[in-house]
Amino acid sequence: MIGSGKKAKERWAIVPALLLLILLITDGLFGQSQRFSGFLQFDKRFRVGGDSTTIADFYNRLRLEMQVQPGEKVYAFASLDVRFYDLPRVRSLTGLENLNRQYPTDLSVWEAYIDVYGFVLDNFDLRIGKQRLNWGTADRLNPTDNLNPDDFSDLVNFAEKVPTWAVKGSYYVGDFTLTGVWLPTLTPILLPHNSAGLFLSNELAGVKDRLDLPAATPRNSMFALKVSGELGNWDYSLSYFNGFDDIPVLRRMVLQPNSNGLVPTRLELGFPRLQVVGLDVATELFGAGLWGEAAVFLPEKVISVTQIGGTAYPSVELDDRPYVKFTIGGDYTFPGGVYLNAQWMHGFFTERGSEALHDYLLAQLKKKYFDDVMELALGAGLEVADWGTFRDRYGYGLFPELIYRPADNLAMTIGFFIVDGRDGSLFGAWRETDQVYARVKLVF
Repeated sequence: MIGSGKKAKERWAIVPALLLLILLITDGLFGQSQRFSGFLQFDKRFRVGGDSTTIADFYNRLRLEMQVQPGEKVYAFASLDVRFYDLPRVRSLTGLENLNRQYPTDLSVWEAYIDVYGFVLDNFDLRIGKQRLNWGTADRLNPTDNLNPDDFSDLVNFAEKVPTWAVKGSYYVGDFTLTGVWLPTLTPILLPHNSAGLFLSNELAGVKDRLDLPAATPRNSMFALKVSGELGNWDYSLSYFNGFDDIPVLRRMVLQPNSNGLVPTRLELGFPRLQVVGLDVATELFGAGLWGEAAVFLPEKVISVTQIGGTAYPSVELDDRPYVKFTIGGDYTFPGGVYLNAQWMHGFFTERGSEALHDYLLAQLKKKYFDDVMELALGAGLEVADWGTFRDRYGYGLFPELIYRPADNLAMTIGFFIVDGRDGSLFGAWRETDQVYARVKLVF
């Protein structure tokens, strides 16, 4: 344990040294052409689902961002993401020797890329590095946005994505933009801490599993193409993605007999190949913003095997039949400053196959008070698994927030994340995640 504690201290010693090195290099090379920004966010979560109230093992966040433009044709952006937790993870006396167990911290380079404008051709731009590739026109509920993996580490913000390494080229022809993206490897979904069971059945949540990532070979690299433009008052884009689903699928399950019958003892999961053809549009009509996007998913067929002793029983875990996800929505600010955002999403991020897609109706009302110092946001969601049997297969969520801004760039928030539903619904599976949260965020 002494050695592991020393390693933890050495890791932390690198962080300030790295930040200092960045400051010295950029200040010496670029003078006033760089800009630093970011945010500091404190989060405290109280789990109110279940039989008792507990303090959740959730992270606070520090984001440090740097922008540098040493010349007209070159731009660079980098950000460090530090997630530091409040609850120690010490389970033994010797664990008190390890700083990172006392104060658990996750450090990552969130984004880091270089832009080259007019690369080879005057109307061609190139971006290389770890980046967020944001596709689609809907408000965060984007079925065409499949290049970055889902970030479910915070279920309150379940529509977030994780930046990944890619090469992006943009070619401008008149009113059109042609975009091509190459992603060398797959980056899987990011799940909440100690909450992988939210995406498995209760019977499988505690079973030992093995996750097989696609081999890091050129054949398994991913790519995407998009053409975007304007037609009258409409913005639109057509897109194509060829790669892998970032959410794993079951490929093998081993069952062993005991006094209660057959119980699962081992799972093997993998990532199916996936193609997506998408279309998105957006416009403004009578002061209201309107958007819609749809994506046709073309998955590979996955045959999972259930093994009992020496006998294997194959079954279709994922069919190769195409299915369609879509989101339709809009927003409008009424006289008096009441803002409404409403969307209909067919097919959640984790749902696959036409028979497994649920409908989600999500809406949010916002109103500011006292010269914009106070803001009240009322959010709600309704999940319908099957309209024909609505009473037996539905879920709902309530997401109210009260935001106080005592100074510029500072926001203090109190909110609720309350979900429930019938068995078989997504919100029903998340019912134990009900929480009250308090957040303080300073942007600099």
